[in-house]
Amino acid sequence: LIIIYSSGIDVVKPSETTFSSHHARLFSLHNSLFSDPWNPSAIYFCDREWNIGKVSMAKTGKPEQWDSFFQVPDAANLRLKPSRFNVSVSFSSSKLAVVVNGADKLYLLETEDRHKQNKWKTLLTMTIPLAGQAGVVVDSVRWTEGESHRVECLLASVEDVEGEVKEKHRSPWITVLTWVTLLSVDEKLWNVERTRRLEGSHPIEYASLDRKGTSLYIASADEFKMIEDTLKAVVNDETLDVSRQETPRSLYTWCQSPHDLTLHLTIPEGLTKANLNVDISGNRLEISVKNGVNMIKGSLYARVEVNSSTWTLDDRRLEITLQKLEESMWPNVIEGDTRGELVMSQEQIDIIHEKLIHLTSDDWNPNPEIKEKPYNSQMLEECDAVDEGMIMMRIDGETHQISHKVISGNQFLFTVSIDPDSMAALCLRHDVDAFLWQPSQTISTDTAPWDHIGVLNAIGYVIASKQQRRFCTCSPNMSVAVIAESQRHVYLYRQKVTVTTPLRNRKTGQQVSSVAKQQVLALDCTPDIILGIRVTNSKIFVATEQKVFVYVMTSDTS
Repeated sequence: LIIIYSSGIDVVKPSETTFSSHHARLFSLHNSLFSDPWNPSAIYFCDREWNIGKVSMAKTGKPEQWDSFFQVPDAANLRLKPSRFNVSVSFSSSKLAVVVNGADKLYLLETEDRHKQNKWKTLLTMTIPLAGQAGVVVDSVRWTEGESHRVECLLASVEDVEGEVKEKHRSPWITVLTWVTLLSVDEKLWNVERTRRLEGSHPIEYASLDRKGTSLYIASADEFKMIEDTLKAVVNDETLDVSRQETPRSLYTWCQSPHDLTLHLTIPEGLTKANLNVDISGNRLEISVKNGVNMIKGSLYARVEVNSSTWTLDDRRLEITLQKLEESMWPNVIEGDTRGELVMSQEQIDIIHEKLIHLTSDDWNPNPEIKEKPYNSQMLEECDAVDEGMIMMRIDGETHQISHKVISGNQFLFTVSIDPDSMAALCLRHDVDAFLWQPSQTISTDTAPWDHIGVLNAIGYVIASKQQRRFCTCSPNMSVAVIAESQRHVYLYRQKVTVTTPLRNRKTGQQVSSVAKQQVLALDCTPDIILGIRVTNSKIFVATEQKVFVYVMTSDTS
């Protein structure tokens, strides 16, 4: 079933002068078909005249096109802007939609019942606070508390930075998430109640708002930090990430043997032996400047032989040798003092190496008869390679802090909306399979706020093998996974297809009632570049520059 556009889909090409991995990720996230969670039988698109149109299934079972529910203003001028993104659409509720023009404007629209063909009415037009950069809408949700109605909008943009911000992020480009809260009492007059801004050194893989507007869920290679809130002051560390801070220099270093311990300390410039005080007692050590500050002071881990303990000063280097009363290895020098760094001697390193030598070999396989064969990296295929780790985090909208964080080594595959009342789910590769995870409805401090909701068998391996893939997704009921290449081909992977003839498992002999099947769709059109894809439980919508293909998998009544 094919629908032919009157003017074609609007597509923005990345700028050749200002382009980074952040831009590439935002462009790759764009799907030219916008799904309506409250009306799965319809999809929306933006044509070259910037009209928001719709393709839906009529009662006759055939697709029909509706040209314009809303036209984004100032299309002619905005097309000339070199750094804009694509027009993006998000449905906040069954009667509200948010449109961002890919540049600097956000429109809150009243759509009424979208099963009918009503023109959309503009409730609010606002200039997006994106520091002059273009942006897209990632998510939006409407919720009500008492007599107050709110629409939470999450916008993503890329910003070029300089100076301290550039040094802090170690990049001239950052991804900015702008969290805008719109408020209304009568649902007719809307205004901006609150704006929050988050920054990240890496692009987002996933971002979704809590359905009550209390928190934000993000998946990215690095943490995002809240840096601005128009209602509450944001208190953050000056540094972007504790893990990136330079390790503070130790005050002193020390090494030991079972018999003695040697401590080295660099004293301040200008001090001499005359104004330095070193006091060694049986179970205590004190190093200080006469009539000044204490540098080291406290109880030793164990007792020492005072008469055999010595100290010397060479230029600024103070060396103290403590003779242990009893042979032992100390975990630290001063009880409760963590400012010292233990340095192993070469003799100790050699002893450790000697103890571990039986676990190593100069040969690849010194014992070929061993039961557990050694791991061979040559058995890996190219598609087994995975990306770097990812951080899945929940950021509280009031405290501005990360309340939950999961560090995952699993490869991100795609995002999919399961139902309109829940946040979008994200799909991660687990070995050869793909697991779907969804933010939990209940938050606990003891567990990660992600629920495992389904598995797509073997899809993780299949997706990794498709080097030309452009879109990956699955149906809301997870019965079929779909991979669309950048051109022409769409692959369907049905998880369970009922067999009509008797079939048995070769190994167990057990009768099988269903099998998995693969189908390939080849688009018959020119140009055949795939710009968008949406999958429902019964249909697949595929968009090219001039056509929308509708493939019916099952009837809606089946």
